[in-house]
Amino acid sequence: MKVSIIGAGSVGATTAFSLAKSNLVDELVIVDLDERRAQGVALDILHGLSLTQEVKISAGDYDSTVDSNVIIVTIGVPEKVGESRLVPLQKNADILKDIVPKITKASPDGILLLVSNPVDILAYFAQQISGWDPSRVIGLGTTLDSARLNYLLARDLDVAQTDINGMIVGEHGDSQVVAWSQTAVKGTNIKDFLTANNIDVADNYFTDIAQEVKDTAFDVWEMKGPNCYCVALAIERVVKAISQNENAILPVSQPFTSKEYISLPHVINKNGAVKPIELGYSNEELAKLNDSYSGLVELANQIQL
Repeated sequence: MKVSIIGAGSVGATTAFSLAKSNLVDELVIVDLDERRAQGVALDILHGLSLTQEVKISAGDYDSTVDSNVIIVTIGVPEKVGESRLVPLQKNADILKDIVPKITKASPDGILLLVSNPVDILAYFAQQISGWDPSRVIGLGTTLDSARLNYLLARDLDVAQTDINGMIVGEHGDSQVVAWSQTAVKGTNIKDFLTANNIDVADNYFTDIAQEVKDTAFDVWEMKGPNCYCVALAIERVVKAISQNENAILPVSQPFTSKEYISLPHVINKNGAVKPIELGYSNEELAKLNDSYSGLVELANQIQL
């Protein structure tokens, strides 16, 4: 399993470290415009591998990524407070137009995993630029948001995060939708679980939690800078589904569906995100999901590819 990471910033570097310890990959290649930074990241991890396990790690250019099984794109221009979302989106689309042809030339049979934001739209753009089968272009989507929901519910219910199965769909952003109808504790719907265990919550609890999922990333940013550890773990989860041919169901952005700009549950295995999974959303959730999609379509249509 060869994985290449495009971008050696906080997310790219942390992802490289996470994957190096994961037993999922045999070879990692780190690519960045700042070649010395990429080399430094590679060396920093290499220096400790005798304490863990043997993984081939190097820094290089796009030629070094040849025959990668998975190529992870973490580079991009972030949004600024008060700036139109169109500005970074157009810049990131331009970046994709430059790097995606280099990626596809080097690894024509690989799987492309987009992390840069706005990830849902950029995953669609990457597929259009690459011309690859949509199953082989995946955006990280709301996999991370769903994990954040798991943390918040586990915190409030005093149970293990691994016993919560939260589901967030739609945009990885402000219009995301918490699918409470599909969120469960040990297989029991969250609302039924509260009733069965005589747990009282405030009338606005579910609304507040949905907002907290959106806000917590900004809270972390104010405290320490970029969210990178949680993102790296979400990336590792998708890579695991691919490398171990799991047929895992994860909410990702994937242009195979009719709603190509949003995150929905998909089966992920060694061939990519091979099929969407339909869930029994409530009418309210479906309406919010359609609103999320419409907003992203409007935004995407203003970008020149």
